[in-house]
Amino acid sequence: MTHGADAIHELVEDAGWSYPVTANRLERQYALTNVQLDEDGKYMIMVSELFLDAEVDRFESREDLERKLEPVIEAEIESRRVGIVGRLKRTFFGGR
Repeated sequence: MTHGADAIHELVEDAGWSYPVTANRLERQYALTNVQLDEDGKYMIMVSELFLDAEVDRFESREDLERKLEPVIEAEIESRRVGIVGRLKRTFFGGR
């Protein structure tokens, strides 16, 4: 299964669209579709959330899509990583 920007590109291909494609068009069609952020499938995000964080309007090409989304995807993965201290807090004190 694809992940990251490749997963978004796959949505463009599956819809039969060509570039340029607007983020609004992708959002209308796939807003609640989950996208794997990493190759292990450990982190997922909905298309609408990803585009909201990315603040993008359109993608001119696959390379443009990757350039605009990869930093957002990496930041999202990093924000979700929890170290050993975080896991212990979660275990003993609850929470997310």
